[in-house]
Amino acid sequence: MTDQLGEILKKTLKAIESGKEEIFLIAETSRTETHRLINELSQLKSDITEIILQVDYQEKVERRMRQKLMEVNRAYQVYTHEEMMKTYAEAQDAQIKLQLLQQKEVQLRKRRDDLERSLSQMEVTIERAQNLMTQVSMAISLLQGGVVEALQTHNHEQRLEMGLRVIKAQEEERRRVAREIHDGPAQTLANIVLRLEIAEKLLELDPSGVKAELKDLKNLVRANLQDIRRIIFDLRPLALDNSGIVPAISKYLDNFQETYGITCKLRIEGREKRLLPAMETALFRLVQEGMTNVAKHAHTDKVDIYLIYKDDWTIARIRDYGRGFEVKSAMNDPGEHFGLVGMRERVEMFSGHFSIQSIIGKGTSIELSIPSSQEGER
Repeated sequence: MTDQLGEILKKTLKAIESGKEEIFLIAETSRTETHRLINELSQLKSDITEIILQVDYQEKVERRMRQKLMEVNRAYQVYTHEEMMKTYAEAQDAQIKLQLLQQKEVQLRKRRDDLERSLSQMEVTIERAQNLMTQVSMAISLLQGGVVEALQTHNHEQRLEMGLRVIKAQEEERRRVAREIHDGPAQTLANIVLRLEIAEKLLELDPSGVKAELKDLKNLVRANLQDIRRIIFDLRPLALDNSGIVPAISKYLDNFQETYGITCKLRIEGREKRLLPAMETALFRLVQEGMTNVAKHAHTDKVDIYLIYKDDWTIARIRDYGRGFEVKSAMNDPGEHFGLVGMRERVEMFSGHFSIQSIIGKGTSIELSIPSSQEGER
């Protein structure tokens, strides 16, 4: 029965992942079409402005020709037959040209209204696709983590505890992402808006200074884009899906070293192997949380990270050479050391082992072990 359930979950996961890719393609296609509609709408509004000017001008011409035609009719004895025919023809041409321009204006306005409706529908489609992507990603995460199977094989109290842990982990991840976006890209974007306003004023007061301002803005945008890519990588590093845990951790440590100036050395022991997606994700998150604690509290200039592969277990160890701390009091005070407590709980969700050794003034070693179920096993 367990094997059958595992096979059903595996097929379900595959179907959902396929659907997620389709949703992503729909969202990307909608974004591309949205950009095209925005550009077309911008050009259309410019064309409407131009046609309005032409209509206004032609209305003046048409009124002038009608007035001249009325004068010719009142004083027909003064004008020759040729002059009268010419005036009639010019008045008629002016009227026809005005009608054509007015008809073109009506068509352009209709096209503008159609584009605005299409753009609004595209924005709704993108929003729905994004919401659906979030829901599907959560479903995939739950299935990959084996939560469904776990919920069916534990008693009521264990199911409740596991559900609360899942919710707690999800909420903590949302808070982390929101905090990073607020402190990083959101602040930078606000600065970019301010700098753009400055550049706009410089166009009137000092055009020569705009070039330097735009150059600084370009660098600012590039830095912001790098922050956004880093946040995306932290959410779900592509290397984790494509190559496995070692390349993902290696890339993360490169970014960590560049950000904090702490020398990081990754050591691999044993024969490297791919694990189940949930296991690799858990390992990555645990190493990530451990390194965050190092950056915040260790006050060290170097860290050694070990990834040890054994037959039945995969072990990650983080060793810093900083100021250390009192382990017992730290683990009994979750309010002040939520990161460590969260790491322990995450390890326990996978029936793993978590340990900390620390000596004041000499550093800390964190070790976590989780069962190393490999891809293809059930």
